[in-house]
Amino acid sequence: MTEADKKDKSLERITDKQRFKYIGFEVFPGKPKEMFKSDAEREKTVEAVRARRAKREALHALREECTLLEERVSFSDRVILGVACLAMIVSLFTPWYSAYNEIEETAQAAEPAEEVVSDSSLVSDSAAFAMGEGDSLGAALAVSPDMSQPSETDTTSPTTVEPTAEELGSDPYAQVSAEEVIHGYVAKKRTHKEYKRLSGIGSFAALGSVGSLVFSSGVVLVLTGVLFLAMTLVCLVVPLYTLYGLFGLKGNPDSRALRLKQLLRLNWLPLGLFLAGVMLSFIGAEYSFDPAVYFTSIGESYGPGALLDTLSWGVYISIGASIMLAVKGVEI
Repeated sequence: MTEADKKDKSLERITDKQRFKYIGFEVFPGKPKEMFKSDAEREKTVEAVRARRAKREALHALREECTLLEERVSFSDRVILGVACLAMIVSLFTPWYSAYNEIEETAQAAEPAEEVVSDSSLVSDSAAFAMGEGDSLGAALAVSPDMSQPSETDTTSPTTVEPTAEELGSDPYAQVSAEEVIHGYVAKKRTHKEYKRLSGIGSFAALGSVGSLVFSSGVVLVLTGVLFLAMTLVCLVVPLYTLYGLFGLKGNPDSRALRLKQLLRLNWLPLGLFLAGVMLSFIGAEYSFDPAVYFTSIGESYGPGALLDTLSWGVYISIGASIMLAVKGVEI
């Protein structure tokens, strides 16, 4: 075959059958079927494609719904992320730290408890002695073996003769009921907790008071204080920067989404600083002051229990919001 014949054959257009078979990679072997049921349907589809091509980009002309050109960060996503940024900022004005003292109140006596104790042995001995002497009063009070049944000679119901005051006073052997009354008073110890709370922003104003105690108690407490002060600043600067990335960036949607992805990664910083402070607390440290003079909740020495008991709910709100923002950066 000459070179001219080869060039002429390469210029030949492939048939529609060959093109369909090549694009489908043998998915549709054999002769392909018609895509349209009628020429009217074909014309309608072609006109719709031309209209989309005139209004949108090339990919939209091929399909009515093309996920390749969907916006990476929708408006609803921006609103939710904006609320999370505002939550981080507002949390700085809520309690981040709290400590308390247990105050013991004045002891109060409980209600008196009375207990009456009867000496039944004295009663039985007195009754037995009265029957042995044949005293009329003792015989009246003596108990028969079967009190529920009257005697055969007695036609009346059995009665009980109660001794009078004169009889009891004149007869030294009369029945006596010995009673002992016990009064018990139990002192109750009541305590209440007096809390002192400090916001995230307020921690900078308390550097002269609380800060002097923290920064004079060893390396561990100094580093922990620095980490949490840095976390406070991060929770103010990073959400402001993120808000700018959500609503202030210019350019096409793709470039804005990539820039926003980089900004959202900064929201891992609060969590990282918090975890670093918790890890340092496991090393522990001794206070340079007497903790009982200031707060009983911080314990006798610094450790993870004292740290977690001192942190308040504002810290956890800021960490939760920062995690939400950071996870969205991974998704983009």
